[in-house]
Amino acid sequence: GSPAAPAAEAAGSGAPRRRRADQRTEVRDALVVLLLTTLGPRVSELVRANVEDFYTNDGVRYWRIFGKGGRTRDVPLPDAVASALDAYLAVRAGGDGEKALLLSWRGRRLARGDVQAVIDRVQRQVDPGRRRAVTPHGLRHTTATHLLADGTDMDAVRRVLGHSDLSTLGRYRDDLPGELEVAMGSHPLLRRRRGRAGPDA
Repeated sequence: GSPAAPAAEAAGSGAPRRRRADQRTEVRDALVVLLLTTLGPRVSELVRANVEDFYTNDGVRYWRIFGKGGRTRDVPLPDAVASALDAYLAVRAGGDGEKALLLSWRGRRLARGDVQAVIDRVQRQVDPGRRRAVTPHGLRHTTATHLLADGTDMDAVRRVLGHSDLSTLGRYRDDLPGELEVAMGSHPLLRRRRGRAGPDA
């Protein structure tokens, strides 16, 4: 049949309601997961985000995150996240002047529970044997752990996550596997002596 046939059939009475063409939920879902796993925002910060909170400065895309206690932080987006944001904005429509970044296919701001639904939907694409229980807060925890494990400065991690002090990061550091073993294995006092006989006892 012609390309217009499916649309004509959907428009007929009794046909299931079609999703708006401008609400490509798979593109939105990819952005949600990327933001959660790379920047680790609180779910409240994510659903509160507006399109105008994302801006470009000197060629770098930033997200101005409105966090706890009225504090804001400007976090640069990794290139992959910036690309996912652009892909989503290209298909997002702001129906009724809605300024929220993340919209349902009906054009309404996502709620906290909707974010968990997005994660669950993405999880269904993962092999059943590799699925784990995942929550938005769990992804925030994962972000912190990966950044610290990669040697990122603790204060930088604190600022990305929006913590008020460094002590909060202690629980993430406790989860780093083999951290002490790695530290001792690359001890600076031993590095120069590697391959040589040690000092006399």
